[in-house]
Amino acid sequence: MQEFLQRATAAKIDRLSSLVTESFRFLLRKQTLVDQIMIDPRTFAITLYGGDGQAIAKQRLSEGEKQIFAISVLWGLARASVRSLPAIIDTPMARLDSRHRQHLVERYFPNASHQVIILSTDTEVDRRYYECLEPHLARAYHLNYDDARKATVAEEGYSWSNETAVAG
Repeated sequence: MQEFLQRATAAKIDRLSSLVTESFRFLLRKQTLVDQIMIDPRTFAITLYGGDGQAIAKQRLSEGEKQIFAISVLWGLARASVRSLPAIIDTPMARLDSRHRQHLVERYFPNASHQVIILSTDTEVDRRYYECLEPHLARAYHLNYDDARKATVAEEGYSWSNETAVAG
């Protein structure tokens, strides 16, 4: 039974490694940086490998690449799961350059899950990104602090959408 469990775990981890690799390469703008991501089935340590087969230290990744890597691990886990769970993503684009932001907006957010909640700042999801996401949105809310009530109020629409309604 122990041997069966080890084989089953290795097979699941191998599939997860493939899904994480696929997700990372799909989101990363440097397509040749990482060729494969392997997860050790005993320790669950994650190692990145370049095209030359050599391990790449995670410290070599930029802060944005580390963020894309973390998102890829979560996305790979979600894709490997037998249950469809909502994805809640808080300030996902804070450290990313424009190309990585575009990849997240076009490739990840519409495909991350059947239900995705994005908690972003107004500078992360600007009008251009919002328009790209709009076909995939059910609702958008803006959290506005009301000084008089000393409370945060959820208002329908994005942070600048009320400006358009007033101007129009």
